[in-house]
Amino acid sequence: MLDPRIQYARCLYWGIVFLFCTPPWIWITLSFADQSSIKFSIQEFHIAGVESSDGSNLNQSIIYFKLNLENDYEELGIYYDNLNLTFSYTTQGDIVPLANYTIPGFRQGRDAETDREGYVVTTRGITLQEISNVSVSSNVDFRVDLATAVRFRHYIAGIKSKRLQTMAWCNVEVDRITGKKKNNNAIELQHVVIRHPSAWISFAYIIANLSTLVLVCCLVFICFGVCDRLLQG
Repeated sequence: MLDPRIQYARCLYWGIVFLFCTPPWIWITLSFADQSSIKFSIQEFHIAGVESSDGSNLNQSIIYFKLNLENDYEELGIYYDNLNLTFSYTTQGDIVPLANYTIPGFRQGRDAETDREGYVVTTRGITLQEISNVSVSSNVDFRVDLATAVRFRHYIAGIKSKRLQTMAWCNVEVDRITGKKKNNNAIELQHVVIRHPSAWISFAYIIANLSTLVLVCCLVFICFGVCDRLLQG
Protein backbone atom coordinates (compact mmCIF):
# COMPACT_ATOMS: atom_id res chain seq x y z
CA MET A 1 0.00 0.00 0.00
CA LEU A 2 1.31 3.44 -0.95
CA ASP A 3 2.54 5.81 1.71
CA PRO A 4 -0.21 8.41 2.46
CA ARG A 5 2.36 11.14 1.94
CA ILE A 6 2.97 9.91 -1.61
CA GLN A 7 -0.77 9.87 -2.29
CA TYR A 8 -0.97 13.42 -0.98
CA ALA A 9 1.90 14.46 -3.26
CA ARG A 10 0.15 12.97 -6.27
CA CYS A 11 -3.13 14.72 -5.44
CA LEU A 12 -1.26 17.99 -5.02
CA TYR A 13 0.44 17.46 -8.38
CA TRP A 14 -2.81 16.90 -10.31
CA GLY A 15 -4.46 19.79 -8.47
CA ILE A 16 -1.71 22.16 -9.59
CA VAL A 17 -1.93 20.86 -13.17
CA PHE A 18 -5.71 21.43 -13.21
CA LEU A 19 -5.45 24.84 -11.57
CA PHE A 20 -2.86 26.23 -13.99
CA CYS A 21 -3.87 24.51 -17.23
CA THR A 22 -7.67 24.63 -17.20
CA PRO A 23 -8.37 28.42 -17.25
CA PRO A 24 -6.18 29.18 -20.30
CA TRP A 25 -7.74 26.34 -22.26
CA ILE A 26 -11.27 27.45 -21.36
CA TRP A 27 -10.45 30.96 -22.57
CA ILE A 28 -8.93 29.65 -25.79
CA THR A 29 -11.92 27.36 -26.43
CA LEU A 30 -14.34 30.28 -26.09
CA SER A 31 -12.12 32.52 -28.24
CA PHE A 32 -12.06 29.96 -31.05
CA ALA A 33 -15.85 29.50 -30.95
CA ASP A 34 -17.22 30.75 -34.25
CA GLN A 35 -20.90 31.48 -34.91
CA SER A 36 -20.48 30.27 -38.48
CA SER A 37 -20.12 26.76 -37.07
CA ILE A 38 -23.80 26.77 -36.08
CA LYS A 39 -25.87 25.02 -38.74
CA PHE A 40 -29.22 26.60 -39.63
CA SER A 41 -31.41 24.77 -42.12
CA ILE A 42 -34.94 24.99 -43.50
CA GLN A 43 -36.53 21.58 -43.08
CA GLU A 44 -39.99 22.44 -44.40
CA PHE A 45 -41.50 25.37 -46.29
CA HIS A 46 -45.03 25.74 -47.62
CA ILE A 47 -46.97 28.80 -48.77
CA ALA A 48 -50.72 28.81 -49.39
CA GLY A 49 -53.45 31.37 -49.99
CA VAL A 50 -55.75 32.56 -47.22
CA GLU A 51 -59.48 33.16 -47.58
CA SER A 52 -61.99 34.69 -45.19
CA SER A 53 -64.87 32.73 -43.68
CA ASP A 54 -67.23 33.98 -46.41
CA GLY A 55 -64.93 32.68 -49.14
CA SER A 56 -63.61 36.04 -50.31
CA ASN A 57 -59.92 36.36 -51.15
CA LEU A 58 -57.99 38.43 -48.60
CA ASN A 59 -55.05 38.93 -50.95
CA GLN A 60 -52.85 37.20 -48.41
CA SER A 61 -50.86 34.02 -48.08
CA ILE A 62 -49.64 32.10 -45.07
CA ILE A 63 -46.18 30.53 -44.82
CA TYR A 64 -45.47 27.44 -42.77
CA PHE A 65 -41.79 26.82 -42.01
CA LYS A 66 -39.65 24.52 -39.89
CA LEU A 67 -36.17 25.70 -38.91
CA ASN A 68 -33.46 23.39 -37.56
CA LEU A 69 -30.56 24.67 -35.45
CA GLU A 70 -27.59 22.37 -34.84
CA ASN A 71 -24.78 22.87 -32.33
CA ASP A 72 -21.83 20.57 -33.06
CA TYR A 73 -19.67 21.74 -30.15
CA GLU A 74 -19.20 19.00 -27.55
CA GLU A 75 -17.92 21.34 -24.83
CA LEU A 76 -19.98 24.51 -25.49
CA GLY A 77 -23.63 25.33 -25.08
CA ILE A 78 -25.23 28.25 -26.93
CA TYR A 79 -27.47 31.10 -25.77
CA TYR A 80 -29.51 32.58 -28.63
CA ASP A 81 -30.99 36.07 -28.57
CA ASN A 82 -34.30 36.46 -30.40
CA LEU A 83 -34.04 35.02 -33.91
CA ASN A 84 -35.51 37.47 -36.43
CA LEU A 85 -36.62 35.87 -39.70
CA THR A 86 -37.50 37.77 -42.87
CA PHE A 87 -39.33 36.04 -45.73
CA SER A 88 -39.02 37.49 -49.24
CA TYR A 89 -39.33 36.48 -52.87
CA THR A 90 -37.04 37.39 -55.72
CA THR A 91 -38.13 38.77 -59.08
CA GLN A 92 -35.86 40.08 -61.83
CA GLY A 93 -32.99 40.37 -59.37
CA ASP A 94 -35.02 42.33 -56.81
CA ILE A 95 -35.85 41.08 -53.31
CA VAL A 96 -39.42 41.86 -52.20
CA PRO A 97 -40.12 41.44 -48.45
CA LEU A 98 -43.21 39.38 -47.59
CA ALA A 99 -43.31 38.84 -43.83
CA ASN A 100 -41.33 38.90 -40.57
CA TYR A 101 -41.30 36.39 -37.74
CA THR A 102 -39.49 36.36 -34.39
CA ILE A 103 -38.44 33.20 -32.54
CA PRO A 104 -37.88 33.91 -28.81
CA GLY A 105 -34.33 33.40 -27.59
CA PHE A 106 -33.41 30.14 -25.88
CA ARG A 107 -30.52 28.02 -24.64
CA GLN A 108 -29.23 25.04 -26.63
CA GLY A 109 -27.15 22.32 -25.02
CA ARG A 110 -23.89 20.76 -26.17
CA ASP A 111 -23.92 18.68 -29.36
CA ALA A 112 -27.67 19.21 -29.73
CA GLU A 113 -30.30 19.91 -32.39
CA THR A 114 -33.38 22.08 -31.98
CA ASP A 115 -36.41 22.56 -34.23
CA ARG A 116 -38.54 25.68 -34.33
CA GLU A 117 -41.62 25.97 -36.52
CA GLY A 118 -44.43 28.44 -37.04
CA TYR A 119 -46.91 30.14 -39.36
CA VAL A 120 -46.53 33.67 -40.64
CA VAL A 121 -49.04 35.68 -42.68
CA THR A 122 -47.66 37.59 -45.64
CA THR A 123 -48.14 41.28 -46.27
CA ARG A 124 -51.64 42.20 -47.41
CA GLY A 125 -51.89 42.60 -51.16
CA ILE A 126 -49.43 39.87 -52.14
CA THR A 127 -50.67 36.34 -52.89
CA LEU A 128 -48.93 33.23 -54.12
CA GLN A 129 -50.76 33.54 -57.41
CA GLU A 130 -49.48 37.08 -57.91
CA ILE A 131 -45.95 35.99 -57.04
CA SER A 132 -46.22 33.05 -59.45
CA ASN A 133 -47.38 35.33 -62.26
CA VAL A 134 -44.14 37.35 -62.16
CA SER A 135 -41.97 34.22 -62.13
CA VAL A 136 -40.50 33.28 -65.49
CA SER A 137 -39.91 29.63 -64.53
CA SER A 138 -42.10 26.82 -63.23
CA ASN A 139 -40.84 27.49 -59.71
CA VAL A 140 -40.80 30.53 -57.44
CA ASP A 141 -37.66 31.58 -55.56
CA PHE A 142 -38.22 32.61 -51.96
CA ARG A 143 -35.53 33.88 -49.61
CA VAL A 144 -35.21 33.40 -45.86
CA ASP A 145 -32.95 35.76 -43.88
CA LEU A 146 -32.01 35.15 -40.24
CA ALA A 147 -30.47 37.65 -37.82
CA THR A 148 -29.60 37.04 -34.18
CA ALA A 149 -26.74 37.14 -31.67
CA VAL A 150 -25.26 34.20 -29.79
CA ARG A 151 -23.12 33.59 -26.73
CA PHE A 152 -21.17 30.38 -26.15
CA ARG A 153 -21.01 28.88 -22.66
CA HIS A 154 -18.35 26.45 -21.43
CA TYR A 155 -20.04 23.54 -19.68
CA ILE A 156 -17.34 23.10 -16.98
CA ALA A 157 -16.66 26.67 -15.92
CA GLY A 158 -20.01 28.21 -16.90
CA ILE A 159 -18.15 31.12 -18.51
CA LYS A 160 -19.86 32.80 -21.46
CA SER A 161 -18.30 34.40 -24.50
CA LYS A 162 -19.20 37.89 -25.67
CA ARG A 163 -22.21 38.33 -27.95
CA LEU A 164 -21.48 37.46 -31.57
CA GLN A 165 -23.72 38.94 -34.24
CA THR A 166 -25.00 36.23 -36.56
CA MET A 167 -26.60 36.57 -39.98
CA ALA A 168 -27.52 33.83 -42.44
CA TRP A 169 -29.76 33.31 -45.45
CA CYS A 170 -30.90 30.79 -48.07
CA ASN A 171 -33.02 30.55 -51.19
CA VAL A 172 -36.00 28.19 -51.18
CA GLU A 173 -37.35 26.99 -54.51
CA VAL A 174 -41.12 26.49 -54.33
CA ASP A 175 -43.50 24.84 -56.78
CA ARG A 176 -45.77 27.58 -58.15
CA ILE A 177 -48.80 25.26 -58.14
CA THR A 178 -48.56 23.43 -54.80
CA GLY A 179 -46.62 26.10 -52.91
CA LYS A 180 -44.37 23.45 -51.39
CA LYS A 181 -40.58 23.36 -51.21
CA LYS A 182 -39.21 21.56 -54.27
CA ASN A 183 -36.15 20.10 -52.59
CA ASN A 184 -37.04 17.26 -50.22
CA ASN A 185 -33.72 17.68 -48.40
CA ALA A 186 -33.03 20.33 -45.80
CA ILE A 187 -31.71 23.63 -47.18
CA GLU A 188 -28.78 24.97 -45.16
CA LEU A 189 -28.53 28.70 -44.57
CA GLN A 190 -25.30 30.40 -45.64
CA HIS A 191 -23.59 32.67 -43.12
CA VAL A 192 -23.13 36.28 -44.11
CA VAL A 193 -20.72 37.19 -41.31
CA ILE A 194 -17.91 34.78 -40.45
CA ARG A 195 -15.71 35.59 -37.46
CA HIS A 196 -12.24 34.10 -37.69
CA PRO A 197 -9.97 33.93 -34.63
CA SER A 198 -7.44 36.76 -34.59
CA ALA A 199 -3.70 36.25 -34.89
CA TRP A 200 -3.37 36.95 -31.16
CA ILE A 201 -5.72 34.06 -30.36
CA SER A 202 -3.71 31.71 -32.58
CA PHE A 203 -0.49 32.92 -30.92
CA ALA A 204 -2.01 32.38 -27.47
CA TYR A 205 -3.04 28.86 -28.52
CA ILE A 206 0.58 28.00 -29.43
CA ILE A 207 1.94 29.53 -26.22
CA ALA A 208 -0.66 27.66 -24.14
CA ASN A 209 0.36 24.38 -25.77
CA LEU A 210 4.03 24.95 -25.04
CA SER A 211 3.38 26.26 -21.52
CA THR A 212 1.19 23.27 -20.67
CA LEU A 213 3.85 20.86 -21.92
CA VAL A 214 6.62 22.59 -19.97
CA LEU A 215 4.50 22.85 -16.81
CA VAL A 216 3.50 19.19 -16.89
CA CYS A 217 7.11 18.09 -17.42
CA CYS A 218 8.37 20.27 -14.56
CA LEU A 219 5.67 19.05 -12.22
CA VAL A 220 6.38 15.42 -13.13
CA PHE A 221 10.06 15.85 -12.18
CA ILE A 222 9.12 17.67 -8.97
CA CYS A 223 6.54 15.04 -8.04
CA PHE A 224 8.99 12.19 -8.63
CA GLY A 225 11.61 14.02 -6.57
CA VAL A 226 9.19 14.52 -3.68
CA CYS A 227 8.10 10.88 -3.80
CA ASP A 228 11.71 9.68 -3.79
CA ARG A 229 12.50 11.80 -0.72
CA LEU A 230 9.41 10.54 1.06
CA LEU A 231 10.38 6.92 0.35
CA GLN A 232 13.93 7.52 1.49
CA GLY A 233 12.80 9.40 4.57
